[in-house]
Amino acid sequence: MWQWSVRFLIRPVSQMAAIVQFAILAAVIAGAACASSLAAPAAAVVNDPRAVRLIMVEAAGCRFCARWHAEIGPAYPKSREGQFAPLVRVGRDAPELKGLKPVTFTPTFIVMRGTAESGRIAGYPGQDYFWDELREVLIPAGFVAAAATGP
Repeated sequence: MWQWSVRFLIRPVSQMAAIVQFAILAAVIAGAACASSLAAPAAAVVNDPRAVRLIMVEAAGCRFCARWHAEIGPAYPKSREGQFAPLVRVGRDAPELKGLKPVTFTPTFIVMRGTAESGRIAGYPGQDYFWDELREVLIPAGFVAAAATGP
């Protein structure tokens, strides 16, 4: 075992570079495969003019985005709201935002029905207020609110 480790460490630089390049290429291919499998359902939803979805616009390092993911994220897909408007996470430069009002704050939650915006929440008010605000912006898209749904 020790001899193999030493031989591995003293390989010529060209062999080490080839190994690193192969590892990077494998990571890129795996990432592309994951991204394409995640993007396909969102594209199908966008093309359906009746489909409603909640677009969450995020930014790297956004502490309120992280807070939303910790407090609401696990429960959202299981909620009535999440079933009615599946979550699509995008960055500020996403093609889904083309033609919409600019996004100033992150997170921003945009309710879309087909290609039309039907409501928006700018910022994350905390879990105590989020569900009520979300229901208000989902109602114009056809959501029928019941008594307390989210957690």
